Amino acid sequence: MILDLSVVTDTLKKLVDTEWPNAPLWTLATPQFAVDVTGLSPEAVRQGQGAQLSLYLYHIDENNAVESLFWTAQSQAAGGPPVRYQPLALDLYYLLSAYAEGSYIHEQQAMSIAMRIFHENPMIRGVGPAGQPWEATLTLERRSYDELSRLWQATTSALRLSAVYRAAVVLIEPEQGRQPEPPVSFVDLAVVPGTAAPVPQLLSTHREVRYTAPDGAAVIFVQDPAAVAAGGEVWLIGTGFDTIAAERLILTGPYPGNGQTDVSAWLVPPPPPVPATRRAVRLPAAVGALPAGAPIPGRYSLRLEGTIGAGGPPFSTSDLPLSVAPGVSAAGGPVLPTAASYVVTGTGFTADQIEVLLGTIPLVSAGGAAPASGQFAVNQSGTAVTLVPPAALRAGTYQVRVRVAGIDSDPALWVTA
Repeated sequence: MILDLSVVTDTLKKLVDTEWPNAPLWTLATPQFAVDVTGLSPEAVRQGQGAQLSLYLYHIDENNAVESLFWTAQSQAAGGPPVRYQPLALDLYYLLSAYAEGSYIHEQQAMSIAMRIFHENPMIRGVGPAGQPWEATLTLERRSYDELSRLWQATTSALRLSAVYRAAVVLIEPEQGRQPEPPVSFVDLAVVPGTAAPVPQLLSTHREVRYTAPDGAAVIFVQDPAAVAAGGEVWLIGTGFDTIAAERLILTGPYPGNGQTDVSAWLVPPPPPVPATRRAVRLPAAVGALPAGAPIPGRYSLRLEGTIGAGGPPFSTSDLPLSVAPGVSAAGGPVLPTAASYVVTGTGFTADQIEVLLGTIPLVSAGGAAPASGQFAVNQSGTAVTLVPPAALRAGTYQVRVRVAGIDSDPALWVTA
């Protein structure tokens, strides 16, 4: 939740400013030019010099459907109308337009780059005033020519190329009010058939990803379904876990040999009371033979087997997909000191399946040789990658992305050019 709508506008501006130097358009021998991204109205940007990109918040709608989902104890207390303790849910509408005095090419190139950036980032995220993360979807809205014409007629500037984007849903933080007593410390809710011993089920995997951005900001987001690297922890979400008397965790997948392996040792014993809807699984810290080691990156499945209650019937859940990802160590980051070559350490760097990218720029495997410009090499143990950025890499900050078996590592390191 936020208190200031300009936080959303600044997040969109920062997204364009960050991705602008890395736009693929510049790799086509197109002369790169600077652009001033602003939240001012289209008529105001005409006073600026050079290329101007206006991301103008021109309209706001209340999202009643989302607001109706919130309930707080404070909203039931006396001392004011209940709505004051509920978030204000808003849909924000932005008019994206470009202006460059005497250059339609710069105008259309600026729009091309900005719309591509927004297309590749359908979710925007930030941190609220109390450190609480917020997120919103970003979508390109269809508007008729007549509607856009009336919108431009309301300004003193002439009609220009433009597009409308919607950021939703943005929640304005409400008044806190009186805190309920006693505070809730644990909630465990399960909806199951009304039987004496419900059969346990697996529904999904859940994981909270945390990393430090190049500007030092702490970023948190949720993966569901999850991709977890060696040493990582993932939650199994389901029902009826509190009825299990004995259990086994079975991993099925491409390694080893497309077989099934008992990996019950990965289950983290839950503290009492046993939750009915979630169970933690922690992979070993290094890749190796199962179950003492983690599997190489790939697409696997998990299921629980065992018995229900003391002397009860056996059960077996359906298989739940689980992606095992390569792990990149964040040591020395998030932005590595500038160098001619870099050594990135981690786990699961399978040589015959690995891809290494700087942002969206793929590097080429050097095979068994030392890497040259635009190449990378993997050590024999699969725990380190040596990479050399391309000599013609444009100035900017690039995320080091390691992908094995089509599964990406978590963000951890960046390099600058």
